[in-house]
Parts: sequence; C-alpha cells; structure tokens
Amino acid sequence: MKKASALILSAITFAASVLAQSVETSGFSPKTIRPGGVSNYTIIFKDVKGRFDVSQIPLPDGLNIVGKSTSQSYSIVNGTMSNSTSVSLSMQASKEGALTIPEWNITIDGTSYKIKPSTLTVDKSAPEEENYDNPADPFASPFSISSAFSRQATQQQIQRNQQARRQMQSFESNLKNNAKLEIKLPREKIYVGESVPCELVFSFDKSLAEQGFTLTQLLPEIKKADAFDCPSFSEKPTIDTSSDGSRVLIKYSTAVTPLKAGEYELGFSARGVFNRELRASDMMEMSIFDRMMSFGGGRQIPFEINTPAKKIAVSELPQNGKPDNFTGAIGAFTLESVTVDPDALTVGEPCMIFAKIAGVGNFPRIQEPKLDAKDEWKTYKAKSSFVDESNGLSNIGIKTFEYTAVPKKADLPYAPAVLFNYFDPIAEKYVEIKSNPIPVSVAPTGRSKRATEIEKSAPEPAFDKIMETAAPAASTRLLSSPYFWGMQVLILGAIAAFVLVRRESLRRANDKGYAKMLSDKKKASKHLSYASSAAKSGNFEKFFAEARRALQHLLSAECERDAASLTAREACDIMAQKGMDESDISDASSYFNGADAIAFGGMDTSNTDLKVLDRKLGDLFSKISKCK
Repeated sequence: MKKASALILSAITFAASVLAQSVETSGFSPKTIRPGGVSNYTIIFKDVKGRFDVSQIPLPDGLNIVGKSTSQSYSIVNGTMSNSTSVSLSMQASKEGALTIPEWNITIDGTSYKIKPSTLTVDKSAPEEENYDNPADPFASPFSISSAFSRQATQQQIQRNQQARRQMQSFESNLKNNAKLEIKLPREKIYVGESVPCELVFSFDKSLAEQGFTLTQLLPEIKKADAFDCPSFSEKPTIDTSSDGSRVLIKYSTAVTPLKAGEYELGFSARGVFNRELRASDMMEMSIFDRMMSFGGGRQIPFEINTPAKKIAVSELPQNGKPDNFTGAIGAFTLESVTVDPDALTVGEPCMIFAKIAGVGNFPRIQEPKLDAKDEWKTYKAKSSFVDESNGLSNIGIKTFEYTAVPKKADLPYAPAVLFNYFDPIAEKYVEIKSNPIPVSVAPTGRSKRATEIEKSAPEPAFDKIMETAAPAASTRLLSSPYFWGMQVLILGAIAAFVLVRRESLRRANDKGYAKMLSDKKKASKHLSYASSAAKSGNFEKFFAEARRALQHLLSAECERDAASLTAREACDIMAQKGMDESDISDASSYFNGADAIAFGGMDTSNTDLKVLDRKLGDLFSKISKCK
C-alpha cells in the first residue's frame, strides 16, 4: 500500500512539474524610447531546458537585436525545486512608430509554446533613457540591493548598451563594405524559354571571422523576377574558402527561365544572421558583473543584402534556320537511344518506339519529336517521362518519349526514324538529329491468309436443301413468342455494351492524348478530394499543395504538358486562352503560390478561413472543367 501511495504521489508530482513548464515574455522595458534607443525584451523559461534560436522571433521592420544576456534563478516549493532562465535581448529601434512583435510560437525539444505579442513605442519626443535596470539581473529586488550597487549596475548597463551599439555600427560598416551578393549567369546573351543555369554567390571578407563573427543563417530568395520563372532555393549551398584567399564564398545553384523578350531586372536578396561569441580577450576586459551578465550568451546580428540593380537582356530565338517542327528544346542534347518493341510484327499490330533524350537544357518545355512515318505507318501522340539529375532544377537528366506505331503494309524494312532538333545557345544555331535506321520485320496478317483460303475452298451454299428442310410452322410459333423477343433485346444490349466498352478501351490504347486527358482529370478529382480533407482538418500546407496539384492536372489535361511541370504563370496563360475571368485567374494563382508561401514563411494564415478557400476551389474547378 505504501509503495502504491508513493507511486501515485510521484506521478502527481511529475504531472505538476510538466504543467508548470512555460515560456513567456515580460515585454519591453522601457516601453517607450527614442529612435536609435535600446529597450530590453525578456523571455522567461520556467522549468524548460533546451536551445533557443533568436531567429524564431518575428521581428518587425525597424527593430534589431544588438545584445543578449542570460540569468538563472532557483526556488524550492513543497520540497520540489524549480528553475527559471531569463534571456534578455537588447533591441535597437531605427524608426518611429509602434513596433510590434506579433504572437509567435517557440519550439524547444519538440514542444511548442505560444508567446503573447509585445509593442515598443518609438517616439522622438520620448524622455531620455534613465532606467537601464535589466529585468534579467540576478541581483535585482528579491535581494534588496543597495542604491549604490544599483547605480553601479545601471552605469555598467549603459556602458554595455554603448558598446553593443558601437559593435553593431562597426559590423554594419564592415558588412556594407565587405559583403556582396551576386547573380552569375553563364553568358551575356540568353533566350526566351531557355533554362539558364546560374549561381547566387554570397561572399564576405575573412576579416569578419577574425573579429569573432560566424554566419549562422542565410536564406536566399527571389526579390524581383517579372519576366523570369525561378525555382525556390532548397538545396544546401557550397561553401568555398580556398579559391579566394581573402573572402568566404557561399554558392547556391539555381536555374532561371526567361518568359519573354526584352530587358528586365532580375534581383535576389538574402536574409541572414551573424553571431559573435565572446572571446577570452573580451572577458579579460570586462568586469565581474559583466562576465556574469554575459555568461552563456553571444551577440546575434540579423542582416539583409540585395544583389546590385541590373537589367538582363533576353532575346527571341532566331527565325533563320528554325525547323518547321521545332521541339522547343534549348541547350545541349543527344539522342541517347531509340528502340522498338517488338521488332517482329504483322500488319495492323502496334509496336512501341522509345526515344531517350539526354543533356542539359529546358526539359519541361521540350515537345515530342516527330516520327518520319511517311504513309507506311500510323502513329499516335507520345507520352513522356523525365528522370531529373539536377536536384530539382529539371535542367539536367533524361527525357523518354514513348510512341505507338502501327504498320500499314507488309515487308517494311525499318521502323519510323525519330526527328529531334534543338537550339544551341552557345553556338547560336539549330541542330537537327535523325535516329539511325532500326530494322523490323513486318509480315502480312495471319487473318488475311486464312480468310483467302476459306473463300477459295468453301462450296456453294445448297439453297435447295435449305428450302426443303425448313419448318415454317415451328418458326412461326418461335417468332410469336415474347420470350424470344425479350432474349433478342438482352443479346443486343449486351453486344452494344461490349462494343462501347471495347471502343473506349481501344481509344485509350491508341489515342494517347485521350488517355492522358482521362488520366489527368481523374488525378485532378483525386487531389481535389485530398485538398477538401486537408481543409476540414485545418492543414493549410497540405491544402494548398493538393489544390495546386489538382489545378495542374486539370489544366494540363487537354495539352501535351506534364502536370508536375506546369508553373503558375503557364496555368494563368492557359486560363486566359480559355477566356476565363481575371478574378478566376487570380484565384488560381493564389492556390499555386500558397504552398510555397506557407513553406517559406510568406503567408499569414491567422485570418484565413480554409472552408471558404475550399469552397472557392471547388467553384473554380467546376468553371475550368466547363470551359473548352
């Protein structure tokens, strides 16, 4: 019994300790400062252990972190020890107004805590800062410190703020003079529709590292790309510290596709955080009080940098030498292989022709090459697949086209050749490739031979014997029976159903475009159902991802494009060609961009009603389905 009581008491104590865990903020102190002034924003962790990254704080524009200090306190209540860790962040305001840190979530060791919003008022008429008491000071009011010690602490806090401000100004000056963000294209002249491989390079002088600064976060993003299609940055960068003796280079690989000819600005930005850990020399110069206040902390300084303003000239593809059946391929390609299966067949029997195209270029925009079939073969639209070897950029890999071809006559020596062409942007010329002849064996149909032999050997019908053995009386009774006619109706219905099913099956097998349309529409309905389920469960990210897939499949159903490669801009163009309203096109664009906006932190979902979005998606889906 005692053991059971002890276990129950332990469980209650453990549950109480878990419930006592919390993370909260005491807000700003002081709450009103002048522009350029510093206020302390304190976060208190009660019985919570783990690492905390200040980049989780959604800082408003005009507010920067210039200092950090940490303190701890312990207490014993009813024999249970609890601890509290306070992190005080010195924040400098660079502009006037009400600067609000909105409600946000902090995640520590897999547990999420909600932090209430806090507002700092920045007014040039505010009084001079006189109260520099640090709310995280472990020698504060609980120990009733003397006024002399308080004045000493205040003076030291002033000195710390001044030192932090000087370091911030020094760092900003160094970053402005020594850091660069550049977009590097492979050449000056680029073309509409080309997948242009490029590098986004962030670099900074190694002297920053010598001053104790380390780069802890860097998030590149597209700033301005009105006439370009640019994928998001998802791959890890390459860090190069050897090619330049004085600089550190951080390189991101990407690819951009110009959408129209002319001069347009292509701009990128990068947001990041530098951290400066306290070194031994810093500690030697600090007082004991400052050492205690800075224990376990460093200084995290966020920054943002942009590429220099530069317009990029985009050219149309030349008309001189352009093939009539141009595939849209731009880059460097080879016709890797062309195979036929089976290569021994009869007249009217289909075979499959597989053409593999490998290289570097704009694979999502390559249309199927033509077959040199003449009048000897009947061919159908090809279906395609792509193996991406470029980490999601879709500009390096192998694209396979699968054709269906049917011989019209016997004794054809070769299968239809594949006629592939592309534009070489470096040589600035069109290149045409014809596949090598592939021998096949085409025999006459066995059915034709048998029909001919039967016609020659069959005797003439014995009409006289048929007439003599006829039984008109029995026939009359059979024809007058209702069961007989009912059976005929059933047989005719079964035959009609079989013909319709067979015709549909043959059309799917022989008309690849029709089969693709049915497949895409089926997948579109499936993803629409998934999006609706995600809306009911409140999953924003899954809802937008499934909504985008549904619209991709629905809009690509009646064209040759792969659904997965359909961009928001291309989807809007297809809807415009269908004559749809601007409001519907705008709604479709928001569904396409919603998933990326949530994944990369660009969308506030606090005031968004998923049920309304789901209903609008269903209406939009219905409108697109009805448009021809």
